[in-house]
Amino acid sequence: MSAQQQPKEIKIQNLEEEDPSVNKNSSFEPMKVLRTDVHWYKVDIGSRLKPATRDFYRTYSSIADDEIVNHLHSIRDRAWPFGEYPCVGEWIFLLPSVSIFSEYENVLLRVKTGASVLDLGCSFGQDLRRLAAAGAPTENMYASDLNSELWDIGFDLFRDRQGMKARFIQSDIFDPASELGDLKAKIDIFIVCQFLHLFSWEKQFEAVKRIVEMSRPGSQLIGYQMGRLKAEESHTRWNTMFFHDVETFKHMWCDIEKETGTKWTVEVALVDLEEWGMEKEDYDWMPATQRGLNFSVTRQDDYEPRSSSSL
Repeated sequence: MSAQQQPKEIKIQNLEEEDPSVNKNSSFEPMKVLRTDVHWYKVDIGSRLKPATRDFYRTYSSIADDEIVNHLHSIRDRAWPFGEYPCVGEWIFLLPSVSIFSEYENVLLRVKTGASVLDLGCSFGQDLRRLAAAGAPTENMYASDLNSELWDIGFDLFRDRQGMKARFIQSDIFDPASELGDLKAKIDIFIVCQFLHLFSWEKQFEAVKRIVEMSRPGSQLIGYQMGRLKAEESHTRWNTMFFHDVETFKHMWCDIEKETGTKWTVEVALVDLEEWGMEKEDYDWMPATQRGLNFSVTRQDDYEPRSSSSL
């Protein structure tokens, strides 16, 4: 069976049309030259370090208030060469993330009582640390990313290299031979933040099929990513990225159900980026239609999903 196609009448944008940071006369090659003269690199942490974030680092990582700013700047400077993305350049890794979602207390309870959790596209592994800080054991935690540099720096960011017992997996979610295959039908909770939007519609569909393979009845995905008031595919300096609206996100999961034989309840909403905790200067370079897409998706069936290799 062939992969499902994106919905018709989706506008496709070119990078030069939507990104005011692009210098059309520049010889810049994406992701090959370290640079800080881009809109998504904010030199100073400024007001992004909220009181609750200070408390988190003080209690979990034992970092004093008079030390935290220098510590975070040092970590971000080390990380930037390995991830020239807004999540690093704009300090997005400091946001409360899914911990402010209404579903989070139930997720935390499940992980505290033994549920397994996988953080996909984990970056520094900050979402797993918030669970650990709230009392969740880390032995049933997994995290994956394409490269290991950011999560290795994460051990220094959180000062828990000895205490964090999660298994970190360097893997490409599109590689059927990757170590993610070890997690087939083993994951109860998926944290999927700022990850799926990195890909085209077709690639997102492939990635979600892999997630379904790792799921089991009752599994839940919780996460957020960039969306648009009206769905668009954009050719960006990082990749061809598909930005969902509510309807296309639901449409994708309907297609997933048909192709995998599984059943999912989808809760999804577009929100203003300020609701995530972003500063106005962090998104004023983005298209006016840019929004956040928050979601919680729960598996309802009792069937074993068909594997990607058989589709």
